[in-house]
Amino acid sequence: MSSNQEEMILGLHRRPRIADASTSAIIGAIALGLLTGGLGGALIGGVAGGALGSQRQPLEMAIREHFKSLGLEVVFFYPAPRALKVTFSYGANAYWTLESVVPDVLQLSPDDTADWLYGNLVDMELPKVLPLLRRAS
Repeated sequence: MSSNQEEMILGLHRRPRIADASTSAIIGAIALGLLTGGLGGALIGGVAGGALGSQRQPLEMAIREHFKSLGLEVVFFYPAPRALKVTFSYGANAYWTLESVVPDVLQLSPDDTADWLYGNLVDMELPKVLPLLRRAS
């Protein structure tokens, strides 16, 4: 399997890997480790972080990072086992909610479900509304 196919699920992009997270997200995770586990927690977190760098980002983190890269702020994240809703701000007092739902015909593992939800949201649903948001701004 080529790496390009490994980064896709049913024609949609999978969640980015943890190693691909922005520096601010990684620093935030280290800071949280310091707050919750002291220096030992940060060291263990650093060692584990190296091993986990190839793992996929948690769904919420991946979506927040993607929206942030587009200059949009995620306000609410509503996960469900086979669906998610994301409300985001695209201006002062301007909000929009998007939804992604896995069709019943798809029987996927939990990780593949998270990847499909991410891909559907960022590849299909968000591009439909971006032109509307730019015209409304």
